[in-house]
Amino acid sequence: MIVKIQNLKPDFEYDFQIPDTGIVGIYGVSGSGKSSLLNAIAGYTDSVKGRVEFSGDTLFDTNNKQKVRPYQCGYMPQHSLLFPHWTIRENLDFVEKYNPNPKIDLKKLLDVLDCHEILDKYPNQISGGEKQRIALIRALLQTGHQSLLLLDEPFSALNSELRKNALNLLKQYKENNLILFVTHDIVEIYKVTDQLLLVKDNRILYQSDIESAFSCGEHNLPVASRVKINNKEHILFADYVSISLEKIPNSSITHQLPAEIKSINPYGRDFIVELRTLDNFPQLIRSQLTEKSVAKLKLEIEKKVLVNFKATSYNRF
Repeated sequence: MIVKIQNLKPDFEYDFQIPDTGIVGIYGVSGSGKSSLLNAIAGYTDSVKGRVEFSGDTLFDTNNKQKVRPYQCGYMPQHSLLFPHWTIRENLDFVEKYNPNPKIDLKKLLDVLDCHEILDKYPNQISGGEKQRIALIRALLQTGHQSLLLLDEPFSALNSELRKNALNLLKQYKENNLILFVTHDIVEIYKVTDQLLLVKDNRILYQSDIESAFSCGEHNLPVASRVKINNKEHILFADYVSISLEKIPNSSITHQLPAEIKSINPYGRDFIVELRTLDNFPQLIRSQLTEKSVAKLKLEIEKKVLVNFKATSYNRF
């Protein structure tokens, strides 16, 4: 996807290029311009100037007199609207009728997001979280053959278990689709996305693949590691990881792993220590320590230490 657009009201200017498949996380504080970006790509900002290209198609190009128009894609705005005079089943049937897509299994979506029991209710009879789940299903149905899915804060009203299920759903659909995913939750960004767009003041401040984003700590992004524990992948934030010179007895710390220091780099007032575990399945783990702690432990490259973290530090999803 190629995006080169600008607008006066609301004021924004975006210029970036991303792959046509995968999950792209759009991250930034409230009011930074994330929703404006999705709305413009979807073709709902008439005043926008510039062009958007996706998968060989030009969605619009005002410089060549191709007007901005709504693009048929899966779009879930922040405040999802359902037809109030139809039941949930009728809302979904309508979308499925006009967006036939054999790649999408509606029954599976209803199962995973636990929506069967609300199908015969009306929108005013269900909760905000239930509306959000139905809106996500509707957006997936709308994706159709265009293979573009735009999601604006899709999981903000979901509990942790349903959020986990929804995030896993996104990963299943990313191979043949481009998913642009707006969220305030950096854990969601690190957990499922392939690319990061950091938005500030209606501009792209920073763009990176996700591994580089959470390893470098630029623009105050929290440093983290991707670790595999009990055959499951987790995100482990560096400020949850401590280092000791010997095993800590009688401790609630679940994981105390032998490791070797690979690098020590400044990170604001602190340091990021990168370690390689010394077990049968070596992994790179990062720890955020104060200057005082680094000096006290006399840490240096190739020094053998123990890296420590609790189970609660990675079991969020």
